[in-house]
Amino acid sequence: EWAYYGTANLDASLSVSQHFSVFVGGHYNQWKFAANSDNPVFNNQTTAYAGVRYWPWYVYSGWWLGARLRYTDFSRLGFFLPTFKEGRSVGAGVSFGYTWMIHEKFNIEVGGGIWGGRHLQYAKYWSSDSMDHMEKGSRNFLALEDLSVALMYVF
Repeated sequence: EWAYYGTANLDASLSVSQHFSVFVGGHYNQWKFAANSDNPVFNNQTTAYAGVRYWPWYVYSGWWLGARLRYTDFSRLGFFLPTFKEGRSVGAGVSFGYTWMIHEKFNIEVGGGIWGGRHLQYAKYWSSDSMDHMEKGSRNFLALEDLSVALMYVF
């Protein structure tokens, strides 16, 4: 998330057995960047999630498969598509990855996943200036959740 418009993120995880861990986390971004003098670009969001991971070998090392519930309040205006989107979403996702133990206290993790759910409130506009609706209302969605490389500190 740091590479995606500077979105701050934090996760906390707890091992509940040799093969399962639970986690909570969130993302926060309220920054706007000027692509040129007239058009800012941004991915403003407040996101919270909670989930569980299954580790076939041992918690915090090797392959894992995860599931999570997620809530997001968002507004975004991109570099390549000048459409402005905003709304609130709830849903669930699945993810997978691999974690390498590089030290007793540090791990490197790679992963990815998808999530789907319902945009409770959703609006898509032609531009942030005109605010003429392209789409409006509630709707279902399916999206890439994340492709990540993470550095983990193990307490």
